[in-house]
Amino acid sequence: MATRRRNASSSDKSKTIVWGSLTSVLWSVFRQNSDDEHHLHFSKLRAACNALDLFPSTSQVHEMLMCAIEYGSPCKPDHITFGEFCVLVSELRSYYNINPKAPVPHSLIKVRSELSLHKKKRRDKIHLFKLLPKIHEMSIRIVFLGGSCNPTRWRSEIAIPYFKDHGITFYNPQVQHWKPELMELEAQAKQTADVLFFVIDSKTRAISSMIEVAYLVATQRQVVVIMCEYKDTNIVIDGEKLSDSEMLDLVKGRLILTDLVERNSVPIFADIHKALKCTQKILSNRMQVQNLKLTDGAQPVRHGHLKLGRALLELREAFNSVDSSDLGYLTSKDVCLAYKSCTGEDLDTKWLKQRRKVQDEFVYEEFCAIVTEHRQQAETPGYFQRFFTHILQPFRWLVSKFSPPEAQVEEYEDEEIRDVYLGGSSGEIQWRNNIVIPSLRKHGLSFVDPAVHDWDQKLIPIHVALRENCRLLFYVISSDRRSLGSMCEAGYYIGKGCRMVLCIQNIPKEAVIDSDKLSEQSIKDYNRGREYLSDLANREGVPLFENIEEASSSVIAILTEQPSPCS
Repeated sequence: MATRRRNASSSDKSKTIVWGSLTSVLWSVFRQNSDDEHHLHFSKLRAACNALDLFPSTSQVHEMLMCAIEYGSPCKPDHITFGEFCVLVSELRSYYNINPKAPVPHSLIKVRSELSLHKKKRRDKIHLFKLLPKIHEMSIRIVFLGGSCNPTRWRSEIAIPYFKDHGITFYNPQVQHWKPELMELEAQAKQTADVLFFVIDSKTRAISSMIEVAYLVATQRQVVVIMCEYKDTNIVIDGEKLSDSEMLDLVKGRLILTDLVERNSVPIFADIHKALKCTQKILSNRMQVQNLKLTDGAQPVRHGHLKLGRALLELREAFNSVDSSDLGYLTSKDVCLAYKSCTGEDLDTKWLKQRRKVQDEFVYEEFCAIVTEHRQQAETPGYFQRFFTHILQPFRWLVSKFSPPEAQVEEYEDEEIRDVYLGGSSGEIQWRNNIVIPSLRKHGLSFVDPAVHDWDQKLIPIHVALRENCRLLFYVISSDRRSLGSMCEAGYYIGKGCRMVLCIQNIPKEAVIDSDKLSEQSIKDYNRGREYLSDLANREGVPLFENIEEASSSVIAILTEQPSPCS
């Protein structure tokens, strides 16, 4: 791994920023979003990309930053330089030109038929209208109002008045006097709805709603998601101030859900009013939620499943290898050598000298801009377009860096498939090391253990890549952890139709987690999420257990007796 070199800031007078028409456009956008030192904070990176008609996800933005830092960016923390911006933008554009499909998880065993779903939805809708005679049959477009309930009033005060004013049919599951017979009606309304409108607010935990959103997005339903941020450190729910431990779990769960949703190119809204207008447009134009634009008030995401930063790593490696004396800069001759080492092509030295007539020193940021501009002007297919045909392959160095040392395979190969992903809780119950891993080793089965690393938002894409390269997903939702993020993941892959085994344990009364004694209401909320996840598993035929040993035996039986058709 490279170390930090000489700190050559963007304010160096000798540095050439613009090398042609492309870097001129990129510099204009970069300068509008950067600070006085010409460093771009990661919170503004998405807006800068949007200005260039590029729409990365939240996780991709963090991945860009991580790749810059890992290879010794001269920038200050949480910022990137202009040269790094050039390479990341070029990489993203190349991905868009290739337009690759999302990879299929190796655990996938059930492919949902859109045609059969459409027919069933139509039958259920006809039946629903018989149960709701007050709704005119011509009002065939329905919005289901899901998400946070009491004490929130977003349905009655904001959403329902808007839909009434615009003549949009809706179903409101939040009623004053609930009856058991309403369960069938709510289930049918959810099934027949054209748009599922979900609000995840900051006044409730919204555990079940988050799991449900993950599941519905995975089933390719049209979901409009509004997620309200925790803007205050003192969050009170049901009269209870949340502890730092619970806040961390809730934030972690929301970040994981954000990644799952955006991975499917579904935008997430922070403003319910913009979401309502977009819902109206979806219904009136009969369009997909994934096709909403910035001008509609949405934050689009394109190809949210892609991993970014490989080009930046390649260029940094080429620069460092040529700069053998660790000077922090290259001569023009060195630039040509480094350029050829990472592109396989010759750099036009005349072109280089025309743009830099004095001082034969080029820092890393200039090298990035030179590669970006010269490949744009070259007549032959560029480095980025040729290089990124292998886009769907994981970064070997990243995966090897974060792969569990206990895995059976010493070196992670690009196309290697592992047997089981050990997802779920990581608490005092050491179920992985004490129960599951010894059994897996006994039967010669490989695995991925994400618990060997502390939680870090930047690792989400890496964990997804490892998870989806496993033949089976095993999730243990233990009684000693809240496990919101793991429940969202499990709900998502149930919706995907993946081969899974679940072990779900309820949180007991008077439970203590991370030295926090859980309130009666919080236990009820987290157990309600567990009940919803269990119901999903039962409905989709996913093996479900309460005992970890029994669940582990089921995993081994499936892997040894039923080889995956995807492997």
